[in-house]
Amino acid sequence: MPEHVSAATRPTVSVIVLNYNGLSFLPRCIETLQKTSYSPLELVVADNNSSDGSLAYLQANHSEVRIIAFAENLGYSGAYNAAIEQVASEFVVLLNFDVEVEPDWLDQAIDMLSSDPNLAAVQPKLRALQNRSQFEYAGGSGGFLDRYGYPFLRGRVFDTLEVDRGQYDDVVPILWASGAALITRRSAYIKAGKLDADFFLHMEEIDLCWRYRLLGWDIRVAPKGTVYHYSGAALSAERFRKMYYNHRNSLVMLFKNYGFTRLLRCLPIRWLLDGVTVISSLFAKQPKRSAAVLAAYCYFLIHFPALISKRRQVQRMRLIRDRDLDHVIFPGSLVWHYFIRKEKTFTQLLAKW
Repeated sequence: MPEHVSAATRPTVSVIVLNYNGLSFLPRCIETLQKTSYSPLELVVADNNSSDGSLAYLQANHSEVRIIAFAENLGYSGAYNAAIEQVASEFVVLLNFDVEVEPDWLDQAIDMLSSDPNLAAVQPKLRALQNRSQFEYAGGSGGFLDRYGYPFLRGRVFDTLEVDRGQYDDVVPILWASGAALITRRSAYIKAGKLDADFFLHMEEIDLCWRYRLLGWDIRVAPKGTVYHYSGAALSAERFRKMYYNHRNSLVMLFKNYGFTRLLRCLPIRWLLDGVTVISSLFAKQPKRSAAVLAAYCYFLIHFPALISKRRQVQRMRLIRDRDLDHVIFPGSLVWHYFIRKEKTFTQLLAKW
């Protein structure tokens, strides 16, 4: 925020930390949030029915933190949808419990949102809490998709994580902002239909940001602010559940958000890529991944009527064409460029864009 703008005239920002049995991370998360240079700030913890003493800890040690406690685990999407209904701030942060923040992590982001009414969401730079010099798996310096629904970041393509040397410190348009630290305009969040609660876990922020884009809003990265995220603390990458939700929600997201022509062109290739994943995983003795992909398609077929309804809702709200997003959706196959052509960094992909 510019120095001449006093704290009294700045908008209040509500930081909503979503917690589920995160007691081993929560104290440090709250401690670093309290050192945030931006003000006024409302700290909120939305708790998904934790059983590890998280709420007792907050009540005993942090009376300044507002608690929104749910009687059951609503998942990432359901919990944030319910929590955001209970805050009044125009700018809201969706923040994981397994993070630590730099004091100035919000300054650039809120300055950008305050000065540009067409900006729906902003993401700070995310580095790994386990290795603070390295970009973090789920956020990096802003997110993109390839044409077939594979996500990648400035700083991470598949399993290749780059060291942050300042190579992605420019403010650029992105397709999606990481749900580990998503700074969003509350009015845009509501107008876009909120997070899809049926996603439960994974890719829900990409789906939401895609709808922001279809409504004509912009999304950018604010890399002067840094958040450190512990990758995999909420759900380890090798678990079947994570693989299932990633495959399932990616497929549903493509089906909902693409226009008819682009969907017709891309979906068969996506089916082929998923078929290759099933077969190659079996040969690699990774049956859980094969089972996760097959389970994702079973979900898709069983829920097809409901997915048709969701697709119609999204397509009715769209204001722009698919080709208007080609600057944030990679035109080729990430699988081909990464595994066959050995182009493993965002900079290498950008040269082919």
